[in-house]
Amino acid sequence: MGLNLFATLTGLHLAIMQFCFFFILLVNVTSTYVTYASVVIAWMVGTIIGLLLPRLRAGVALLAGGLSYYAVYFLVISDPLAPSTLPIATFGVAVTGLWAGRFFVVMLPLFSGADRLFFHENNGFLLGIIAVFVGFTLLGMPFLLWTPLFSILLLMGYLQWLYHRHGQDALRLFGKGQPRAAATGDEFA
Repeated sequence: MGLNLFATLTGLHLAIMQFCFFFILLVNVTSTYVTYASVVIAWMVGTIIGLLLPRLRAGVALLAGGLSYYAVYFLVISDPLAPSTLPIATFGVAVTGLWAGRFFVVMLPLFSGADRLFFHENNGFLLGIIAVFVGFTLLGMPFLLWTPLFSILLLMGYLQWLYHRHGQDALRLFGKGQPRAAATGDEFA
């Protein structure tokens, strides 16, 4: 349950962040294909950079992503429809995407195969997509303000629980120590 749930919660978090970025930019900057393309490209750039940062810790990446999101959020609502905010926002999206890349580098050795890791992460991602579309439809902008914070706190809280429950084994998830060569992925179950 431990690693599987962490992968699912990470997928949920990544979907919430990515689609909340999309909606705040869609509502406050421009509602063209440029917004969607900017978010997707910036997210992928952040993911690729995250793949290459061996010392990036989960807490640091999640905190940086959250701060970036809220900086962009307050920037675009303070100056709506300003075209100059889109390039700045794409930088924030890229910073938030760092954890997406680092997550797969860290987690892959702990799962018995990429298919199982992607299964759990994608389930969370699909749940996040649905949650954002339903939440934004029902609650509007307050949903975009509070849900990313809730997502970050949920993921960091679960991360703390893993640390307290599994000690040194959990630290291996985030770059401290070496992963086991033949990890089954069940040591956190």
